[in-house]
Order: sequence, then structure tokens, then C-alpha cells
Amino acid sequence: MTKQKTAVEILDSNGDPNLKVRIPTILLKHWKYVLGGGVFAICLICATIIYVATKSANNRYEEQLTRKMEALEEARQSLALEEATSQLSLAQLQRSFDSIDSALSQINAKMRKRGLKEFVPQLKNAGGPIEDEVNYGELSKYYTTKLKNLDKKLEGLPLGTPHHGRITSRFGYRRNPFTNRGLEMHSGIDIKGRTGESIKATAAGTVTHAGYKGQYGKVVIIKHTNGWETRYAHLSRTQVRKGQKVDAGQVIGRLGSTGRSTGPHLHYELLSYGRKINPEKTMVF
Repeated sequence: MTKQKTAVEILDSNGDPNLKVRIPTILLKHWKYVLGGGVFAICLICATIIYVATKSANNRYEEQLTRKMEALEEARQSLALEEATSQLSLAQLQRSFDSIDSALSQINAKMRKRGLKEFVPQLKNAGGPIEDEVNYGELSKYYTTKLKNLDKKLEGLPLGTPHHGRITSRFGYRRNPFTNRGLEMHSGIDIKGRTGESIKATAAGTVTHAGYKGQYGKVVIIKHTNGWETRYAHLSRTQVRKGQKVDAGQVIGRLGSTGRSTGPHLHYELLSYGRKINPEKTMVF
């Protein structure tokens, strides 16, 4: 039956034959089924395309959602780690502040023992409520300022020794070294050494005298902060000039035996607001 064909003529607008087409007869007899099958096939193809496209979009959306969820989880873990690190850092910071506070207290105790003014004096006519929450920013600024002030004060505070020799005469009354008779006040300490050895400033300051001065012989006098003054006498020569700024530990002259001296040594004096005090209070050997 499929070999049987039916001729179909296609006429133009004037009714004249224009085209003749042969179509299998079975298609003409069952055109409704053929048309329905074609429509069904087209619909099936469209549905398949839509399904595949939708499935692909869903897969992409699921992948994107999975990546976002993974990123959120990583961010959460990172925040948890940062929070734990922050807590650890705050604990370490608190221990550091406690250590600084303890060091300042020890410095104050040593300064009191030496008869010097405390670095952090007690506050008078002060008060106010205590805050429970610690402001680490302000606490850091407080200790930064205190340590800077301490560094500045230590630079201008005569500490240590100007020459690492043996002390041959201490501060206070002694017998006259020239006659070995009678007593005289020795207002400094004598440190033995060899002529030409270096003499160093025990604190930063400004040179107020550098040259010969009576029984001192060649002497360097340095004015420091907070009323301190140091004198380095009997030098063989000076290496600074009046008005010069010097640093702690800077060489200012050479050991000698000029002036009232029985042999090569350094006569070292320490004054606080014009009053001579025992230099050994600020020296560590």
C-alpha cells in the first residue's frame, strides 16, 4: 500500500495547474495521525530541549550555591580563628602590660633605694570611678608615653661609671693625700687608671666647661636634665668644647693627673641642684 501514490496538483491563482506532486496514498488517508505524530514529535523535541537547558541551569546554580556555601564556611572558620587569635593576642598584650608595670615598679624601688626621685610618682588630689572594661588602645598609649619619658629621663640621668678602673678614694672625709695629716672633705670619687685612657659621659647633656679650672686641673663639666651635673677632673686633655651637646657614653676626654693630684686618676663628681652627692649611688661595678 505504501507504493500507491496519489497525484496532487497545485493550482495558481488563475486555476491553472502549476505543480503536480505525488504523495503516498497512506499519508493522505491517515493525515490526521501523521499530523498528530509530527506535532507530538515537535513537542517532544521542544520538551527535551527545555529539560536539558533547565537541568544544565540547575546544575550551574547548584554548583554556584555550593561554592558560595563553601566560601561562607571558610569565612566562618576564618572569623572563628581570628576571634581565637584576638583573644590570645589580648591575653599576651595584658601579660606584656603587666610585665612593663612590674619593671617600672622595680625601677622606682631602685631609685628610692639610691635616694633619687621616683620615675612614676604617686598621684595626689586625684580620683574617679574604676572602669571594668580595659581599653587596650588607651593603655598602650599610656605605657608608650611612660616608656618614652623613661628613656628620655634615663638619657639625662647620670648612671654607670665614666671609667672602669679601681676606686682609690671614696666620697666623704679622708686624710690629706699630700701630707697624710689632717682631714679634708672629698666631694667625689677617684678612679685609678693610666694616662690617656678614655673618659666617658655618664649621661646626655650640655658641656658648660671644658678646660683648666684650679685644683681640678683640666676638667669637663656637663649639665644634665632635672638639675643633674657631672664633673670629670684631672684630665690629660679634653675632647669636647663649651656648649657642645654630648650623649651618654660619649668620650669627652683622656685620663691624666693635672691639677691637685698625686698620680693618674679620674676625679668624678655628681651634683643634684648644686648639692654634691655620692656618685656611687648611681654607679654599678
